[in-house]
Amino acid sequence: MSESSKSLVQNESDGEAYHDMASAAVDLKDIFVRRGVVSATRSVRDIDTNSRRQFLYNIPVSSQGNDPPPFIAPPIELPKKIKARIPSPSGSKIAILVEESIPSSESKRLVFEIWTNDGHRLANRIVLPSEKHGPVCTDFAWFGGISWSPDESTLVYTAEVNKPKTTSFFTTPPSKTDESTVIGGQYTLGVGKSEDWGEKYGSTALLALFCLNVETGKIGVIENAPGSSMTKDTSSTEGGYVLGQPIFSPCGKSVVYTGWDAGAGGEMPRRLGAIYCFQRPCKIYSSPVSELLGQLENPNANDQEILSKSDTPFDCITPNDRLARSPRFSKPAGGSSKLAYLCNTKGFDTHGGCMALHVSEWNMSKGLVIDESKNVVVDVVQLPGERGDDTKVAGINFP
Repeated sequence: MSESSKSLVQNESDGEAYHDMASAAVDLKDIFVRRGVVSATRSVRDIDTNSRRQFLYNIPVSSQGNDPPPFIAPPIELPKKIKARIPSPSGSKIAILVEESIPSSESKRLVFEIWTNDGHRLANRIVLPSEKHGPVCTDFAWFGGISWSPDESTLVYTAEVNKPKTTSFFTTPPSKTDESTVIGGQYTLGVGKSEDWGEKYGSTALLALFCLNVETGKIGVIENAPGSSMTKDTSSTEGGYVLGQPIFSPCGKSVVYTGWDAGAGGEMPRRLGAIYCFQRPCKIYSSPVSELLGQLENPNANDQEILSKSDTPFDCITPNDRLARSPRFSKPAGGSSKLAYLCNTKGFDTHGGCMALHVSEWNMSKGLVIDESKNVVVDVVQLPGERGDDTKVAGINFP
């Protein structure tokens, strides 16, 4: 074989290896099972354009008796403006978060589109006001989360707390600024400049939880939560807690979520990065929201008066665990449900480590965890050699 032929064969081999590597660099998110169909969004890196393309897969997973296997439709490419797609528990509604350009403006806005009739009818478009909060966090692998209430009337989601308003000392005339504006603070840490969580979380400083009624379009912040003072005192973004991964309890009376110490908890004075650092102190909390949801149902409610402060205080479900995250509920049965979550009581000093699988009983009538019901289903795997044990898993995160 000539040298040119050898070179051609080698190039073809290298090309195949490159395509295999590129096709494996995918992310899966928005995975749901509704009515016997698994829907998932697959994100693929487009090397040529240095961007990502998203594809929606709908895969039937059930068939009846001797019926032939169900037809699997080809994937559908999603437009880049679609940031999240969340089916309701019954599958009859779909919430789609869209980023769109504002007409006659260079800025953009976020809109929740609510589709009914199994996703065939656009029932409502709700523009998320920038006065309420900043961008919605759609990184469901860590901080982000969007969840439907059991009755499919409300969404809970996590979004950035707005930075304080700032202006220069040399603004003319300074008398026109409102009382909340910090004069000269545009380059001050915690005011005009926020301490972020590093790497791909370069724009994430503080996250809070918000509830949206999909029928009235009313939005309210969950204030009975750790670090709630940060949503009212808009003079600084220092300290506080970052709240994420919210889900409604099966009874619909509470929201369960993860809270990361961002300075107020005493264990994390600085936000030192999160993308590859799974040892940041975090706990699981629950906040009753019955009163807040009742206010959101009123289409004539004053947006400035919609608060959850009339609900009872929040509860820390994992007070003695250094690391706890990724709460998930089982289907209710017999008046209770199971709350499963990943946990490492002692924590670990390295960037990554294994988590245990814990389960607690959830009281449906009271909307809270039953005391002393915590159970360790799968303990922490300390050594790699233990992975062969069928009773243990090396947990990192729930999908």
